[in-house]
Amino acid sequence: MKKAVIALSLCCITLFSFLMYQQFSPSAVPAADAISAEEQTEEQQPLYLVREHNGVLAIYPYGSDTAAEVTDIRLSSLREYDQKLMEHGFPLYSDQELASFLEDFGS
Repeated sequence: MKKAVIALSLCCITLFSFLMYQQFSPSAVPAADAISAEEQTEEQQPLYLVREHNGVLAIYPYGSDTAAEVTDIRLSSLREYDQKLMEHGFPLYSDQELASFLEDFGS
């Protein structure tokens, strides 16, 4: 009986170890699917940054201090969490994200 319990315990430990390895090990990416560091950086750089400007939201081209568009969306009309995001700047990565953002927050 003791041997069966020990064997079962070892099986459980081995299975747990295997599952943990699968969960936390980096997945292998085939070379054909790999993205160069330069391409990855370009894709991850936002096009726009939305942040507070005189109590309303403004859209800035990423890296610029000049607003491309100042909205009539008041910062005070947003939830506290969203206000904090906008104070630090909220990145948008495409024109489609910008359009969705304006539609969601503008209504």
